[in-house]
Amino acid sequence: MINSFIEQAADANTHSDALHKLALKSTKFRYLVPNNYATPTQTLLVLSILMYKIEIYRSLIANPNTPIVKLIVLGAYFPYELINNPTFRLFAQKNPRLFQQMPIQTVKNILLLDDIPLEYMKMAALCNHVEILNIIANHSKAPKSLLLQIINQIKMSESANIALDSIAYVASQNVQVAGEITEGWNKEVWQAIKKYTFLHPNKEKEIFMYDVGILDKRMLLKLSDYTHLKIIAKSETPLEIAELVLDAFSPEIRAAIDLSQPGYLDTHANTLIELANPKIIKILTAVASNPNSPLFVLEKLALIDCSEIKKAIYRNYNTSEFILKKLFTTDDSKPTLSSPQSARTSMLFYIKRYHLFKYSPHLSSSYINSICKLLLLSDHIDYNVYQELASIDNFDILIALARQPKNLAYIFKHLYAQSQYHQSDSSLINYIKKTIRILIAKNPQIPINILFNLLEDEHYQVCIEAITNLKNKSTSNNQQITDFLSTWECANNPATPQDVLSNIAYNSNVALCLAVANNPRTSSQTLHELTFHTNKNVLIAVSKNPNTSVKTLLALSKKSKGSLGIRAHAVKALIQKDPDSSGAVLAEVASSDKPTSTRFILLLHPITPPEFLVQHADSICWIERYAVAQNNSTPAHVISKLATDANRLVRAVALERLQTF
Repeated sequence: MINSFIEQAADANTHSDALHKLALKSTKFRYLVPNNYATPTQTLLVLSILMYKIEIYRSLIANPNTPIVKLIVLGAYFPYELINNPTFRLFAQKNPRLFQQMPIQTVKNILLLDDIPLEYMKMAALCNHVEILNIIANHSKAPKSLLLQIINQIKMSESANIALDSIAYVASQNVQVAGEITEGWNKEVWQAIKKYTFLHPNKEKEIFMYDVGILDKRMLLKLSDYTHLKIIAKSETPLEIAELVLDAFSPEIRAAIDLSQPGYLDTHANTLIELANPKIIKILTAVASNPNSPLFVLEKLALIDCSEIKKAIYRNYNTSEFILKKLFTTDDSKPTLSSPQSARTSMLFYIKRYHLFKYSPHLSSSYINSICKLLLLSDHIDYNVYQELASIDNFDILIALARQPKNLAYIFKHLYAQSQYHQSDSSLINYIKKTIRILIAKNPQIPINILFNLLEDEHYQVCIEAITNLKNKSTSNNQQITDFLSTWECANNPATPQDVLSNIAYNSNVALCLAVANNPRTSSQTLHELTFHTNKNVLIAVSKNPNTSVKTLLALSKKSKGSLGIRAHAVKALIQKDPDSSGAVLAEVASSDKPTSTRFILLLHPITPPEFLVQHADSICWIERYAVAQNNSTPAHVISKLATDANRLVRAVALERLQTF
C-alpha cells in the first residue's frame, strides 16, 4: 500500500485531488508531491506553508504550477531553479520590465549565476540600480555592447553620482571593453581607489586596523573624515603618516594644520575661518582639544574668532592660565574687575541670572560665559560666592571652578561628585567630566581623601596627576601618602621581585595595578590575572608587556566588552608572537555582509588567513578580488581562477602571481 501511495505521488496521471490528499497525509509524501507537475497550485501553496524545508522549496520553484509571485520570492534563494522554470521564462518573455519589478535581492542572485541568459542580463541592466549594475560590470559573460550601454547610460544620466561613476569605471575595466593590461596595473588600481568609491566605510574598525598596524599607507586617503581626525589627534602618530593624512584634505585645510608650525606665527588665523569650510573647523577644534597640542599652537588658535575652537581650548586641561586669560580678554564683553567688591557683586548677579534663565540656553549662555571669566580672571573668590557656586552643575562653570587655586574643601567635594566617572552615551560628557577630574587632581588645595579617590579613576591621566600631586604633598608627614608612594615606587621598580609585584596587584587600586602591568619584571601569571581588571588602561598595559603570554593576548583580543582599543593592542602584540592566531582574530573583526574598508584593509595584508581570502575571492567588489589576487597567502587554485577574472586589473595581478608558483 505504501509503495502504491509513493507511485501515485510521483505519477503525472494522478488526479489533483488525490495529490492534495497525499500531500496532507504524510511528511514522506510531501517531498514527492511538489516534484509532480500535475500537482495543482493550491496544493503547492499549502505545502509551502506546512513545511519549511529546503527540498520542498527547491521542488516548488522548479514546478511550473507554482504561482509566479511565489516563484519570484523564492527565486532569491534558488535563482538557478527560477530561471529554468518554464512559467518564469514565459512570464519574462511577455513582460520586458519584469526585472525592474522584482525584488533587488532576487535580481542580484540571478546575475551572480555563471550561465545567466543574455536576455536576462539586458533586462536587469534597465533597473539602473547601483548594486545590479556593479554585478553586470564585473560579470565575465557581460557582452561589450551591454557594458558600453551602461557606461553611456551613466554618463548621460542627470542623476549620476560618485557611486554610479564608480560603476562606469568598473564597466570600462572589463576585459570585454578594455582588453588585457600588461603593465602599470598597480598604479591604475590605486588611482582608481583614490578617485572612486567602492567600499562602505567602517569608522571604528578603521581606527582598529590603524592601531593594530596593518593599514596599508595607500589606504589612508580613502578613510573617513572621522578616522583622519582620530589619527591626527594621536600623539604617537608619526610625522610621515600625519602628512599622508593631510593629503586627503584641501589646501586650505593644510594651511590650517600649518598653524602647528612655529614659522606660521605671523599669519592671521581668522583668514582660515573666513573660508567657512566645516572641515577646517573640525580639524582645528580637534587640534584645540588635544592635550598633546603644543602651547604655542593653542595660543594661535585662541586668536581665531570661532566659538567651537575657543570652547575646545577652554576645555583642554593642558591649556595654560596665560592662554585662558588671553582667550577671555580678547572678548569685548568681559565683566569689569575694578575691585574685589565689584567682582563679588558681578559674580552674584550673573549667578542669579544664570539660575533664572537656566533652561533657556540662548539666554543662559552669556551668563555662563561671564561666570567663567570672573572665576578665571579673579584672584579672590568671596565666601558667599563659593556658597552659590556649590549648587551649580554646569560643566563649563565647573571647569573654571576646578582651575581656581584657592578652592574650599566642600567645593572640591562638589566638583568630584559632579564629575565622577559614569559611562555615558555622550563622548563629550565623558570627556568634560574627565577634564574636571584632571583639573582637581592637579589643584594643590585638593583634600587628600579626594586625591586618593582619584587614584582609582578610570582614566590613566587622572591617576598620574593625582600621584604627582601626592608627591608634592609628601612633605606633610602624612603616613597614608608615605605608604602609597613607597608602594608606587616598588610597583614601578624593575628590580622588585615577582611575588611582591603579584601582591601589589592583588586587590590594589588602578594606579598600582597599572604600574605592575607596565613593569617588565611582572610574571606572565600575574599579567593574566590582571586581564580580569575593569580598567582599560591596565588591560592595554598588559597587552604591551613583553612577558604577556599568547593565551593572555588571545583572551584580550577577543574581549567583547569595552572599546576596540584594548583588542587592537592585544592583536598588535599577538602578531609578533602568534601570527596565525592574530589573523583569525582580525578575520572575525573584519567579517561583514558587504565590502567594507576594514575588510579590504585585511585582504591586502599577508597575515590574512587563507580561508578568509578564499571566502572573498568571488566578491562583487573588484578591488577585494584584486586584494585577494595580490596576497601571498592566497592558495594557488584561487589565483588560477582570478587569472580569468572579468576585471583586467584583477586578472593582470593574478597572472603575475601565477608566474611565482
